[in-house]
Amino acid sequence: MDNFMRNILLEEILNDPVDNIDNLLNQYPIQGMNNIMNDLNEVMFAFEDDGADGLRINPRNNGLVGVPNYFEDVIPLYTDNQFYSHFRMSRESIAELENIIRPHVLDVNHNMPLQKFFLLTIWILATPESFRSVADRFGLCKTITYSAFKEIVHILANLLPQFVRWPDAQECEVIEAGFRSRREGFPGIIGAIDGCHIEIIQPPGNANDYYNRKGTHSIILQGTCDHNGKFIDVLIGRPGRAHDASVFRTSTLYNRLTSEDPLLPPNQHILGDSAYPLMLNVLTPFKDNGHLSPQQIRYNVKHASIRSIIERAFGLLKGKFRRLRYLNVKSVDMGIVVISAACTLHNFLLSRGDANIGDFINRAENNNENHDNDINNVELEAEVEENQDANLDAIQKRFNIMNSF
Repeated sequence: MDNFMRNILLEEILNDPVDNIDNLLNQYPIQGMNNIMNDLNEVMFAFEDDGADGLRINPRNNGLVGVPNYFEDVIPLYTDNQFYSHFRMSRESIAELENIIRPHVLDVNHNMPLQKFFLLTIWILATPESFRSVADRFGLCKTITYSAFKEIVHILANLLPQFVRWPDAQECEVIEAGFRSRREGFPGIIGAIDGCHIEIIQPPGNANDYYNRKGTHSIILQGTCDHNGKFIDVLIGRPGRAHDASVFRTSTLYNRLTSEDPLLPPNQHILGDSAYPLMLNVLTPFKDNGHLSPQQIRYNVKHASIRSIIERAFGLLKGKFRRLRYLNVKSVDMGIVVISAACTLHNFLLSRGDANIGDFINRAENNNENHDNDINNVELEAEVEENQDANLDAIQKRFNIMNSF
């Protein structure tokens, strides 16, 4: 058997990428081979002509290996806690989402309840299981499972503007009060911004554009969230090779913040890390050159503590929808759809209070109190030199906030 056929068989039979199998054999040759042979012992092959693929692998008995009547008989017996654990939301939230998406359903029918397709979609988003495994679990063929998943995630992605939107003036006041009520007492914050890499398989064509600094291929999710970790703006789909600053500068958010009629008044802003440009409505930390003043250090600590809310939001997103930890899709466009669908669900669940987000507040300890510092008085001119892309108003604003602490 040649290597190509070997790889097909291993992946189909053992439901695991060949690289993972090879790593197992290289690290634990005897134990790894025993495990593989045990799996092979449970499978009987039949090779048949199967159209374009040319090969079909039939498991023993040619039947489903999933949970019999899982949707019909097992799920109804779950306690509320068990249901939440499996599907990342309550039964009430599932019912509400069904009502939201039902008017948009076109292709998903097959004389089966919409809830079945919706639950299998949530299962796919929430777990790293293969489509074959999910199809077996729900007693469906792989084709129908993928068709249902594709339909539902497209609907959820199209609902993104309804659930992820920039707050109006009154909502901004509520968000600002929420941020300011924290012990850091940082004024004027409307959100925190950062970029998150969603790892994908190597895309065809311009794969190098998606090759990031960590040596993987990824799609960038730029997110801005409020004090509760709810997204108020997202940009999805920039290639992983791009820098956060360049992604931001190509975003609608940047254009709206820098327009003649800016999105925010001068006294309000979002927080970004040092990868972002210092702007009147985007405040960044002071560059740590080893000679920061106590005031600058205090500002940076407060800034980092509050800004961590966006990292926690990304953590919640990937924690609930683990498919985003490695998005095994064939096209970047489909990856964007899946990420958009997950962001829609993220905000929906936070709005309902149906997300187990824990304590979003970063209780980072201040380890900088004894930081050596040779500069007691920071000159504004020095800040201008270090932030050539920033205008004087932005530099002065950050300087004033620093001195208010």
